[in-house]
Amino acid sequence: MESTNRRAYKRDDHFRSEARVSLDGEVWHNGVVYDISAGGLKFMTNIIFDVGEHLWFDLAIPEFLSKHEIKLQGIIRRQEPDEDNRFVYGVSFKDLSADVQISIDENIMLRERFHKKKKFFAE
Repeated sequence: MESTNRRAYKRDDHFRSEARVSLDGEVWHNGVVYDISAGGLKFMTNIIFDVGEHLWFDLAIPEFLSKHEIKLQGIIRRQEPDEDNRFVYGVSFKDLSADVQISIDENIMLRERFHKKKKFFAE
């Protein structure tokens, strides 16, 4: 299910996870996902991809006590080089099931609550 309003989802711009990225699901490249929502993600790699390309992502979504590996498909919506010869891409998810969207969204909300409580008790 591709969302037409991916900005409606809660974002976790503090999310960091190593990821593997592929055009065909067979040849994988390393990347880092550093922003995620139930509508898409942002990732960085030294591989050049084109806007509009469909990619597969293999990444770990952290839970409080464990991590679970997940494979997601997305479409590159924007590309921008950074100063270290790496590329930053904005991706919207493609054909994401409602269960996975809900899981990502709930995970982000739980981490946000956890960090707010942690900050409250540290003050």
